Formats: sequence, C-alpha cells, structure tokens
Amino acid sequence: MSLRCYLDHNATSPLADGVAAAVARDLEADCGNPASPHAEGRRARAGIELARSEVAALVGAAPDEIVFTSGGSEANAAGIWGLVAGEGSLAGRDLLLSAVEHPAVRAMGEELARFGVAVETMPVQRSGLIDLDALEEALERRPGATLAVQLVNSETGVIQPIETVARLAAHAGARLHCDAVQAAGKVALAAGAWGVATLAIGGHKFGAPTGVGALIVRHAPFAALIPGSQERHRRGGTENLPGIAGLAVAARHAAACLADWAAIGALRDRLELEVLGRIPGTSVYASGSPRVANTSCLGLPEALKGGAAVAALDLEGFAVSAGPACSSGVERGSPTVQAMGFDRAASERTLRVSMGLGTGLEEIMALVAALERVTQRSKGGGT
Repeated sequence: MSLRCYLDHNATSPLADGVAAAVARDLEADCGNPASPHAEGRRARAGIELARSEVAALVGAAPDEIVFTSGGSEANAAGIWGLVAGEGSLAGRDLLLSAVEHPAVRAMGEELARFGVAVETMPVQRSGLIDLDALEEALERRPGATLAVQLVNSETGVIQPIETVARLAAHAGARLHCDAVQAAGKVALAAGAWGVATLAIGGHKFGAPTGVGALIVRHAPFAALIPGSQERHRRGGTENLPGIAGLAVAARHAAACLADWAAIGALRDRLELEVLGRIPGTSVYASGSPRVANTSCLGLPEALKGGAAVAALDLEGFAVSAGPACSSGVERGSPTVQAMGFDRAASERTLRVSMGLGTGLEEIMALVAALERVTQRSKGGGT
C-alpha cells in the first residue's frame, strides 16, 4: 500500500463527522463562563446540559449522573478516589482491582496504597475473564470494599461480565467502579441497569477530541478528586466548553453507529484466520472469549518481539501497537498477557491490531502480507 494505514484505534480514534465543526463553533462563539448568570453564561450552560444529555444516552445513565472530566484517566482516577474516600478517612479502606486493569487504574491503586488503603489484585483466567470465584471470596473477606473492574480490555478486547460482577459487589456491600473507556462507542452501555456506582469514558476513543471525557456517578457516597462548585461539586474547574461540544457530537454519532461494528468483527476474524494460516508460530490471545469487534491481540513467532514488529510495520506503512499507548516505548512485556498466565517471553511478543469503522479488507490483507515480510526478515536477523 502506498498510503498509511491506521490500525491503532484503541490508542486514539479519528474525529467523528461534525466534531471539528462543533469544536470550532464553540471556540468562535461569544465568551461565556457556564457559572455566570448573564446571557453569555446561560448560553454556555445550555450547551453543557445538551451535551450531558447526549453522553447520558450513550452510556445508559441519567443526565444528572454525568460529570465532565479531562479524559478517561481522570475519570478513572476520580471514580476510584470518589468511592474509596466517599465515606471519610482513607484509613481501613479496601480496594480490589482486576489483574488486567488499564495502567491508569493500576497507578491510582498504587497511589491509594501510599495513603494506607489496602489494595488487592483479583486474578483472571487464561481466557482473560475475571476469576469470579476468587472475586467472591475476596469480597467476603473485605465487605464494603471498592471494586474496580474494566468492561473491555484495551489489549485483548475481552469483555468482562460486568453485570455478574456488579451483583457480587452489591451482595457484599461493595461499590463498583467500571472503566468503560475502551467500550464506549463499540458496545451498548447500560450504566444504570448494571448497578455500577461509577463508570468512566474517554472521548478520544470514540471520535471526540483529546482532553475530554466523562464520569458517571450514581447513588453512592462520593468525594471529589478536584474540589470545587462545578459539576454539582463532583469535579471542580471551569468546564472545557469546546471539548464538551465535540464530545456531544461524538456521543451521538457513536450511539447511531453501534450496529456497524458487526462488520468489523467479521474483518477481525478474517485477519486472525489469515495470520494463523500464513505465519507459523502465531497465536491469538483470548480468541474464545467475548471480545469487542475491533481488537485482536496477536502472539508473534519466537524470533520477533512486539516492539520490533511495531517499528518494522511502521516503516511498511502500518500504525499498530504492542499494548496501551501510555505504556509504549518500553520493551517490558504485556502485564495483561502475563496476568492471563503466559510467561514474560510470550508477553513480549504481542501485537495489538485495533480497527475503526472505516477499516476495510484491503488494509487487513495488506497488513498480513507486511507482517509476513517482517517475520521472514526477523528469522534472517534483519529485524
């Protein structure tokens, strides 16, 4: 292929139709702080409340449960902090995390541990799905804990049984935070029906600008990570009006396009079939588990590490990754794959391909051919 082929949508996605125009309109509009009572302030407030309704429709929540943030990382940090600290002192609090949480969630766990919170990691099975028996046992030992379980894994695409997890949490009196950053716009969300206490999304994963996201805060004691009067005292700081305007358009677009992902799932299956059939020594992680349609986590042959494959494919014209964008640049293996029970050597040979709604069969077949070339060069010591 002569043009670049972008297959790293789990890192960030292109702007959805109409998003750039919405951002530009808000940037060019009359100045107004949404906290101000005058006409300009009321206009700004009206735009935020319209966006709140659009995001609520996407995630299956009530508009007054939506809290705007600077993105998915803040939404996750705020959700976990808010639940752990919601009833007062951090002393004696418990936090349970699944072993395959995003690095931003794990980092928040490490930070809370510094303040005396007891943090425990819940194992997952080789399938990538959380071990429900181990989770139930931990919840019995730590009643009233805060629990963080992602909906979709950014590397493997595995979809966790969040409704079952929520029922176990409720039975134990625990509060559940759900990282839905990789799920929003790809699968139907029902935050209200699931029974989660908080749920995080990041706009740039489904066509909004970077720097904007949302946290859904439902009926639970909640402490703001950033104190202030904005967002009903749940997130201080003047709202990012242009970003929120873009988020609204992206949310509306994502909700309308959910059914279109079925065709991308078929394309992902074709990719995996071709790779397994044409490149000896390859594998697919979590292939038998429920997964989002766009994500494939490939195990590469022994001679080829993930970082080297990403660099080589970049030179071939393909943007792919070896894991989450926030942990790129270091050849240290995938914590997700290791948590699934594979050894470190295997975890260093992962390649993540994440497609978008515009991805076509020609691009996938070209990627397979390029990966064949890269693999052959690696056997000869050229990669």
